[in-house]
Amino acid sequence: MTIDRVHFVVNLYRGSRRQKSSDFSPDLAHAVIVEVVRLRGSSISFHPHSRAILNAAMGQSSGEDERRPILTGPCDFPRFVSNDEEPQAKRRARAIITSLPLALERALSLLKKDRVDVQVIGMESLVNLTDSFSSGVELAILSSMIVLGAPVAGEDVDNEAIAREEIHLYLIELLQNRALPGDEKLDCFDSSCETAPISSQHEKQRFPKEPLHTDDAYHGGLMRSMALRVLSNALSLLWKNQPDTLVKVLKSSKSLTSRDFIQSLSEDLIGGTRLPAVVSGTRLASAHETTLATRSLKILADASPAVQQLVANPKSEEHPTLDLLSKNYETVRHDTLETESQSAYSALSRDIRTC
Repeated sequence: MTIDRVHFVVNLYRGSRRQKSSDFSPDLAHAVIVEVVRLRGSSISFHPHSRAILNAAMGQSSGEDERRPILTGPCDFPRFVSNDEEPQAKRRARAIITSLPLALERALSLLKKDRVDVQVIGMESLVNLTDSFSSGVELAILSSMIVLGAPVAGEDVDNEAIAREEIHLYLIELLQNRALPGDEKLDCFDSSCETAPISSQHEKQRFPKEPLHTDDAYHGGLMRSMALRVLSNALSLLWKNQPDTLVKVLKSSKSLTSRDFIQSLSEDLIGGTRLPAVVSGTRLASAHETTLATRSLKILADASPAVQQLVANPKSEEHPTLDLLSKNYETVRHDTLETESQSAYSALSRDIRTC
């Protein structure tokens, strides 16, 4: 499964030993046939991944994504791990920065539609607006402040201010409740799930009520995955370029530092070892979403003492969130998740190790 939830399978076939070679039928007695089949998701996103697998199978590449970040999609990992900035994007941002209110209003109007494909386009718009490669650093910083709920100072309440608040609340509800705004909140529990990470009590993790492979469940999972990317983009960009601004935003926006919100992100850490087949069609986190949640938790804890106390309280004897981070960087086979988990664990457990 890819980061944008394209599900596929790789089938391996052994060549027939009885088949005789001819001009029209090659000898496949010592060959392995590799087939990549898309199950669901974007065919455009599936193509480069399948080509990378087939090239690696033929020995033509290692399978690593060697494209420059600017040549990849906004949701791809090369942009997530890159520290580069494109000068062209900076110059372009200065020319279009006045169009930000219109872009946000359009994204919000798309999110409010009842068609699932239109809602995906609306969320993709927010991903692009908070991505410095797509929008430029200046525009992406302003967009990040808005999606994180930065207050609009010195302005009367108008349509623009209302749109900003609605976008922020939309993302918070989707991430925290694991349901699209207006849908039923996932407040049921499954006895087979692990305990909630930051809870001091043995609560069960929330589990979707709907069947695993419904279209609505798949759409909800895709939307929440992109919402996590919007959150990680915004936090990373502000923490890198304007850390003082992020600290002020978190002090004024209590929704991002609330126990319920941090609980939801901590639950996503369980997805580091979750099989893709289980994630298929559900709102459960995969290893990709775990990577995004891990970085978000680390930045939130670095910028907010309240979050630091929730995930790594030195006075507490149990630290389930830290245990999950340690488990992820020791056992997972996801390179980016391993790096992010190790970095987050080292930063969050610093005070506990020194006690």
